[in-house]
Amino acid sequence: MKESYELAEPKPEALIESLRAVGYTLETAIADVIDNSISASAKNIWINFYWNGPNSHISILDDGSGMDEKCLSNAMRPGSQSPLEARSEKDLGRFGLGLKTASFSQARCLSVLSKKQGMPIYARKWDLDYVIKSKQWRLLKSVGKSENSYSSLLKDLKSGTLVFWQNLDRLTNGTIATDEKARDRFNQQIEDVREHLGMIFHRYISGPNQRLTIWVNGRNAQNKIEPWDPFSTSHDATLLMPTDQIDFGDQIVAIKGYVLPHKDRFKTKEECERAAGPNGWNTQQGFYIYRNDRMLVSGEWLKLGRPRPWAKQEHYRLARLSIDIPNNIDTEWSLDVKKSTAKPPPEIKQKLFKLASDTREKAKQVFVHRGEYGPRGTYKQEELIRPWESSARSGHTIYKIDRKHILIKKMLSNAGKTRPELEATLRFLEETVPVQKIWLNTSEENADYAKPYEDLDYEIVFADLRRVWEILLTTGIGRNEAKLKIRTMEPFNHYPELIEQLN
Repeated sequence: MKESYELAEPKPEALIESLRAVGYTLETAIADVIDNSISASAKNIWINFYWNGPNSHISILDDGSGMDEKCLSNAMRPGSQSPLEARSEKDLGRFGLGLKTASFSQARCLSVLSKKQGMPIYARKWDLDYVIKSKQWRLLKSVGKSENSYSSLLKDLKSGTLVFWQNLDRLTNGTIATDEKARDRFNQQIEDVREHLGMIFHRYISGPNQRLTIWVNGRNAQNKIEPWDPFSTSHDATLLMPTDQIDFGDQIVAIKGYVLPHKDRFKTKEECERAAGPNGWNTQQGFYIYRNDRMLVSGEWLKLGRPRPWAKQEHYRLARLSIDIPNNIDTEWSLDVKKSTAKPPPEIKQKLFKLASDTREKAKQVFVHRGEYGPRGTYKQEELIRPWESSARSGHTIYKIDRKHILIKKMLSNAGKTRPELEATLRFLEETVPVQKIWLNTSEENADYAKPYEDLDYEIVFADLRRVWEILLTTGIGRNEAKLKIRTMEPFNHYPELIEQLN
């Protein structure tokens, strides 16, 4: 029986605008273009942002293997390759849409010039306004003067590809070249791109076996994008969990947990802020999903948790986990076109939950105890001596001053007839601990709490330390034992250099 059908081809003028609404930001769009450069074995990528109001443009040049004319035409076709087709292990693409949708999301004109070694430069151009006017998918075979001015850079390379964005309506709409505020916004976008690419491609642009260098607006050392390692693996105080491997069909999914150092373990404020990441400590906690070393997800709990999905809470801010997946299980992980969201398959959720729970618990311990653990991968066995302790009353957590603490015990024993008033004062302080206020303040990134005695005069800190020293000696213990005890006593455990001065 002969089938009856009619062709229902999408109208170019309607579909072209829909392709612009996938949801890319400038930084995710550029990252998607860079994926193609990496798949083409590029060693260097040069990104140039040029501000001139409505005539601003962005170029992305690589020294990869390049394309011949046939390959270039196919690459410019929306949906150039089915996501079901087998891919090279190193291929970072999937839907055959990345170059086009990423570019269309930012620019109304996309030009691509490319050459393979020993071959001429070929060019193709999408002009969305021309497509809408012609009502046909007309891919232009020539480019304008601006693109050609950059082609000399391509000529200097043995092979490579140049992606050129013009008519950046979503970045420059309604602006003029002399608009300083618009220029400042444009420049801020450049910094956002730097941070994002340094995070997404940090495995490519770092380490002794560095595979890629990305440059922004120049070719000097200061123009290189610096990598950002979410796990602070070079810091001695980072706790590295064992790597777990989960069998998924005939593939392996590798998972590793990290507990980052407490802020007190960083030498400088700048070092601590750098470890926090582009979006801050709280936001950056969670899972980081990689495919072929390219980061897909940066800091999400993936809707895991019981009885409800985990929220990003202050006391888990140091917990981060990496997940490495192969590039042939994108469907199972619900990878989207932008390669920025993923969802774990049901078969491995329980394993992820357990590993994340273990990492979160260790991170909570480090956070609560202000980073007082031993060498990498271990925790101190001795307990810190603290003046506060937590307990429960009527099913609620309360905080009390430890009456067995050596200083409190000494004070109470010397109080004599005023002991009842002193006890009442201690209870008053205990019943008015501003717990909600403390949590509110510390959960705001710009209102972190200070290190004990921070910014106080040296004489004040040492005077209090000496007073505690003298009290300890009155109990009959020796000087060395007293020093050891002070080293485990908050807050003086943060000042080992002062303890050594006691004699």
